[in-house]
Amino acid sequence: MSFFIFATDSQLGDVIDGFSANAATAGFSPSRDIALPAGRLLLFTDQSGNSPALHETGDGDFAAALGSLLFRGRSGDRAMRDLYEDFDPAGFDWQGLLGIHVILIRKRGVLYVITDGLGACKLYRNAAGSLYSNSFIAMCEIADPQTFDTQACYEYVINGSVFGTRTLVEGITSLPAQSMLAVGQAVDVTTLADPVDSGRIDTPGSLDDVANGHIAQLDEVFGPIAAAYGDRLRLSFSGGFDSRLILAMLLRHDVRPTLFVYGNEDDDDVQIARQICAGESLELQCVDKDSAPIDPDAFEHKLRTDLYAFDGWKVEQTLFDFGVDRDDRLARHHDRRVPLNGSLGEIYSNIHYMPDRPASAEDLVSTFYSQYDPQAFSRRFDEARYRRLLADAMRHAIGAAEGKLARHQIEALYPKFRGRFWTGRDAQINQRFGPMFFPYLEHAAATNTSGIPIRYKDMGVLQGRMIELVNARLAAYPSDYGFALGGPRPWPYRLKSTLGTWRPPALRKLSFRLKVRSADPRVGALSAEFLSRVIDPTLPLMSGLFVLERVYSVHQFGRIVSLEYLGQHCGLGLPQG
Repeated sequence: MSFFIFATDSQLGDVIDGFSANAATAGFSPSRDIALPAGRLLLFTDQSGNSPALHETGDGDFAAALGSLLFRGRSGDRAMRDLYEDFDPAGFDWQGLLGIHVILIRKRGVLYVITDGLGACKLYRNAAGSLYSNSFIAMCEIADPQTFDTQACYEYVINGSVFGTRTLVEGITSLPAQSMLAVGQAVDVTTLADPVDSGRIDTPGSLDDVANGHIAQLDEVFGPIAAAYGDRLRLSFSGGFDSRLILAMLLRHDVRPTLFVYGNEDDDDVQIARQICAGESLELQCVDKDSAPIDPDAFEHKLRTDLYAFDGWKVEQTLFDFGVDRDDRLARHHDRRVPLNGSLGEIYSNIHYMPDRPASAEDLVSTFYSQYDPQAFSRRFDEARYRRLLADAMRHAIGAAEGKLARHQIEALYPKFRGRFWTGRDAQINQRFGPMFFPYLEHAAATNTSGIPIRYKDMGVLQGRMIELVNARLAAYPSDYGFALGGPRPWPYRLKSTLGTWRPPALRKLSFRLKVRSADPRVGALSAEFLSRVIDPTLPLMSGLFVLERVYSVHQFGRIVSLEYLGQHCGLGLPQG
């Protein structure tokens, strides 16, 4: 995603220019520098060199889009012209919009900034309200925060992302989802109506009724994408439900995408992708990141580049990978290709694996956000506080009160909490490499999924039926679950799913520490040899939060060293106490 910086403080000019020079190392460059009465607005290209779509009226007003955006089936400057003409801040509702994006519209002298309907993209602001951006690393370098946010650090290391409006540093927060920033004579933030309906459905109908209803919603997503990009689309494929449904929808709309799959020749995903592509005469590219060439001598340079490329931190993964991930994400856009990703397809399944009954937000923390062993944390870790703040953020995301959550509210947490803050962060990062679509994050797809009966969501019944109704041949191919997605579920799978669903939250809270009993090897870019090139390998900052010798998971250790590197780069410390 190209990004913007808006500053009302003219004294930040030199710091902004310094950041621009740093960001250029990752391929970002200023596209427009606009002087407004209230401050300075800078628009940047993405790493593939794409400038923001822009429509200007000639009197100082304009409309710009950062990221992927279609409006009423149109893209680029034409979409911006139509959006500008249609835009009414009093009645804006995201209808006709698709993509993961930030929209900036200056109309009648007022600058409005809005993100996508689900709220996947984040708008950051400093405590003084004098600096705004959709780039976290830009905020860190320009606003000059002093300390990490300890709760956010624990959330990131445990879960791979940060939730709610907090960020990894104190003094920088994100605006809530569905916020509209308005900058005129004063700066104002208003909350718009949520376009994702997550209410109860009292009479859902039969399985086929529900399946056909959600296929119709997906038609609203795939129809415009297919018409705009056609065979330029590239699909990240696997052996599961989500990418299979996307492929079925693309074929339904007369698009034959190129597929790419990750893994080596022995991986199930690769073998299934090969079988399907051979049967459907589709082009396939296999990507084995583990065998990608690396240049150890370029480690320091690539790591610094990745800091800007990935906006300070990656979801789930470490920054320390010799630049392999960045090279892959850039390659997805070769020849002006537009990638698609099936993340959040679990809106059609019982992703939390919980029984069909009310539960508390605290139960959700136990079942889904407790991948930790308290012995790996320092005395700063307050487990009760960690759990309380996560539960509070969940309730805020869906507008729920204290107490038990109804089942449709639990289901709403998947798109509006996990999707918004975990998948959404990854979707936003991906836009920094070029336009990319995440169909299941679209508000048109996610709406009404929370009220789907759990009996249809269990064991992929609904999603399998959707695939079968759209393209029965695709549904008949094998999957990495060991069965055809449109066929019956074998008894071992049914038993495993049932046992997993009925595990109590208290037991699931303990599962990580029971399974992870010894340390993973720390090799490659996470070895002491390479760590010592860029940071103090004793991790003086993060050792204040973690007992490093008890951090057994290499994935969590990778996130810890990413935080150490970010802290060193930005001159951060830990708060007192």
